[in-house]
Amino acid sequence: MSLATGGMISGTLEYLRRPLVRNIEAGKKVLVLSDFDHDPRVWQAVMTILADIGADATLTLFERRPADYYDPPSAVVEAMMKSDFNILLASTGMLHSSASFNAMAAGIPSICMDGGMTLEMFQSGAVTDDMRMIAVRKHYVSKNVFGSNARMCRVTSDYGTDFTYSVENRITLPPLPGSDFDQYKIIDFAKDENRPGNNLLYYLFPTGEFNVAPVEGSANGKLVIDLTMHHIGRLLTPIELTVKDGRVVGIDGGPEARILRDYLETYGDENAYMCPAEASIGVNAKAVVRGIQREDKNIWGTLHFGLGTNVDVGGSIKSKIHMDGVILHPTLEVDGVKKIERGRFLVPIEREMD
Repeated sequence: MSLATGGMISGTLEYLRRPLVRNIEAGKKVLVLSDFDHDPRVWQAVMTILADIGADATLTLFERRPADYYDPPSAVVEAMMKSDFNILLASTGMLHSSASFNAMAAGIPSICMDGGMTLEMFQSGAVTDDMRMIAVRKHYVSKNVFGSNARMCRVTSDYGTDFTYSVENRITLPPLPGSDFDQYKIIDFAKDENRPGNNLLYYLFPTGEFNVAPVEGSANGKLVIDLTMHHIGRLLTPIELTVKDGRVVGIDGGPEARILRDYLETYGDENAYMCPAEASIGVNAKAVVRGIQREDKNIWGTLHFGLGTNVDVGGSIKSKIHMDGVILHPTLEVDGVKKIERGRFLVPIEREMD
């Protein structure tokens, strides 16, 4: 159960309110999904805001799913297809679950605020950044850090990371926000982010990453996760992944490495060991270390790498799960040119190159 169970709601609800009032109108059917491990103050606050809007809101509570991407109970899955909006507030990530994908494909948006975010995390940190500027930074990370002809990346870190992978023909260019940009409106990922080939219809809160699906089978070397790991949290000891031809062949380190090995054996499948399913750069200037990947992976200048599924970000891998691991102070070279040094951008990401 959440440590916040039974706690009082205090502090501002303004940031929680914004994406709800921007998208949901009175009378709309809204399904709120949460579980018994999540901070109950979040769904209580959301239900209060929905009542103020005049929405026809229903709350569902269930046991925590074993992993991200796992569906909620079947009765909830059925209800998701009869709603106008699905608000995801579970302790595991459900945006990319089959249930959410099917609903989005049917034109039913997901408002995603899950992954263990407590009420306090919706009052400070990543949620307070300027979403317009995040859109600007994503555009210029694509343009200035990578460029349309980027081919090979190399990542190193103080903890021993030395890792290469190909991004050839995988770099997309999100458009700059126009005058009609609404930073809290639901987005059509294929159209609004220039990512054709998917049905993502959602609002992700908090946000702040530029993601790439590297070429499958291209990665080799040592990848050391030193900040946060999905389902483990803040790491006390780094996790060292040995990757050969795009697949994890070794997981070494302390207790957290053992937890990850056991977790993949229990809940993963053959494709859960594919790495990196995703290689993303954090561009949120207000994100802070929380010990959960939903915020930590957005921290300015971090890199996070995924295991498992990547069809949702432009790849071809399908797996039962997806797990992200965050490196706090990475150094990134693109085609031999250093673009990030120990978490510091060496090129502008809010404007054109000089």
